[in-house]
Amino acid sequence: MTIPSPSVAVIVNPATHGNVQRVLEILQAEAPHGTRLEVFMTEHAGHASELATSQAAWADVLVAVGGDGTVGEVAGVARVTNKVLGIIPGGSTNIIARELGIPTNVQQAVRLMFHSQGRISLDAGICGDRTFLHMAGMGIDSLLFELADANLKRKVGWMAYLPAAMKALTRPMATYTIRTSERDMVNVKSPLVLIANGRSIIAPQFRLDSRIRFDDGKLDVAVVTATRPDEIARVLARLATRQLFDSPLVEWFTTTEITVEADPPMAVQLDGDVALHTPISISIAPGAVTIIVPESQARLPSF
Repeated sequence: MTIPSPSVAVIVNPATHGNVQRVLEILQAEAPHGTRLEVFMTEHAGHASELATSQAAWADVLVAVGGDGTVGEVAGVARVTNKVLGIIPGGSTNIIARELGIPTNVQQAVRLMFHSQGRISLDAGICGDRTFLHMAGMGIDSLLFELADANLKRKVGWMAYLPAAMKALTRPMATYTIRTSERDMVNVKSPLVLIANGRSIIAPQFRLDSRIRFDDGKLDVAVVTATRPDEIARVLARLATRQLFDSPLVEWFTTTEITVEADPPMAVQLDGDVALHTPISISIAPGAVTIIVPESQARLPSF
């Protein structure tokens, strides 16, 4: 499906991978005749959300150019304004785009914005005034993003998280209190708590579990109960089998709303952006964000 002469607001994180000017040139070249295309550069954390909000009144499509954090900010505005979200990947991991089959090649991703596109409505996680499409995490997960070297990420992508992972494994664990309408977990010592809407962690090849879906109206919660290094290693080895939830050292359940407290308080990552600390409350908004994807992905019954 091709949209004739859409109005498109493009929100660009200038710290994105690749040549930003080249991205803009490709956008101009690929836009159908008569398209209103305006580009805005972010200048600080949270600016992508501000820019998208200010332009949503006229734009049919809000396009995020950058990593998963930028995508999450623009997705939050697309959700509340009922606008279509486009993604041009430019981060170190691009998990959301890659899970949806959106090309990481800039020219192919730009062409997708205007030609032969499909659309799909995905669930969105809501944490306060923030939206995430893929995953929230605490413990080892949030430390990965907090400790990773930004310059190294730009050079080698997701592999920059490997030295961060080694550091994260040496940090003290927290004791969590987790409450949902279905169950409570009180005083659980854990190195890792994940609240998932998507299936992968860090890179698509590290898939948590094949049963996680973007479109089932539920959050998948994984609480790792391993505390010894050898136990944690066995849990992480499950990523190779994509069946993390079958580990006896993982408590897995689904919910539509969850509250998490931690002692000591823990940093929380939302789609790779570490900007919050416990306590937090998260809910799911079913089918809340409509995203441009390849037509083949739009035909799939689920992810």
